[in-house]
Amino acid sequence: MIVYLDSSFVIRRLLGVGPSAAFWGKWEKAYASTLMRTECCRAANHLRLSGKLDDAGRARLGGWIETVCGAVTQIPVTDAVLKRAAEAYPVEVGTLQAIHLATMQELEAVHGVKCVLASDDEGLVRAAKALGIVEAQEAPAATPTDAQPTAEAVS
Repeated sequence: MIVYLDSSFVIRRLLGVGPSAAFWGKWEKAYASTLMRTECCRAANHLRLSGKLDDAGRARLGGWIETVCGAVTQIPVTDAVLKRAAEAYPVEVGTLQAIHLATMQELEAVHGVKCVLASDDEGLVRAAKALGIVEAQEAPAATPTDAQPTAEAVS
């Protein structure tokens, strides 16, 4: 499975919150927007400031975030992505959701990489489905004949 990771999905899995995802870490390839690190770190900082994490827990979570970020191919937020995100979508989406959707659309249109979406953001999942993007929880397991794009494909 080739997956696009949203920060809501990543941070919740790192914290052990919500249902587990059987495919966590078992994908062929993972992509994410460069926004993922910032979004995850903002969530971690919020948890520390609200008293839900102590300093040691925040530091540990920060290390896990960096590990995930280092293990996925990060897609920059380019002018092309921002232009695509500014276009109309079939359902209401916020700015960050539009950037994630546009990043996935750009991956497919420019680089031929079709991803399934791993997200706990219901609005993002709803919008992705409206665009024909499959949710990772519903995607069939990858087969050995599935295309495996290289990191160079999106450099």
